[in-house]
Amino acid sequence: MSTAERPEARNGELWKDRSAYRRAYAQDWGDLCAFLRARFGAGPPDPEDVAQQAFLKLGERPSDRSLESPRAFVFRVAINLTLDGRRRRQRTARLLDASAPALEPDGAPDVERALIARDDLKLLEKVVAGLPDRHRRYLAASRIEGLSFAEIGRREGVSEALVRKTIDETTAVCQRALARGVIDYRGLSRERNRRS
Repeated sequence: MSTAERPEARNGELWKDRSAYRRAYAQDWGDLCAFLRARFGAGPPDPEDVAQQAFLKLGERPSDRSLESPRAFVFRVAINLTLDGRRRRQRTARLLDASAPALEPDGAPDVERALIARDDLKLLEKVVAGLPDRHRRYLAASRIEGLSFAEIGRREGVSEALVRKTIDETTAVCQRALARGVIDYRGLSRERNRRS
């Protein structure tokens, strides 16, 4: 970092005793960067950028407002800036994740998509119709009624683990059918492999 980029070059004039600001910067810059890197990692935000912003805040304070510990002030400001930066990045990431499907180009025309969806639906109807009764009941309770595995287990008088296993098996059959275009009931529990 060049001297022109350092906080004292720009904001030192706000301090009556410019040497005190330079001393604080010289003594605490390396420690602050090391502290930020140890506590928060290499970034983002970059520890050196955060340290620079923290020293800018220190330099922007009127010199008539005394600080008990400029070092404590700079460290607290740096921690707050880092946490704010991370929260901002998380918010942005969540917004981008939520809008990602809308941002992705879809090359298939609407008519083609509708036909594919209709074919997929017909295939899934056949898959579900061929499932053992228990698999159909558990799937409907989970996906249509919105019941949890525990609620389905209580209602059916079975363990939550059995419900989870049954729904996992059923979901795998549906996913294989959609991926391959062929119904394959392999993987369903043997005792429940009879189709009604």
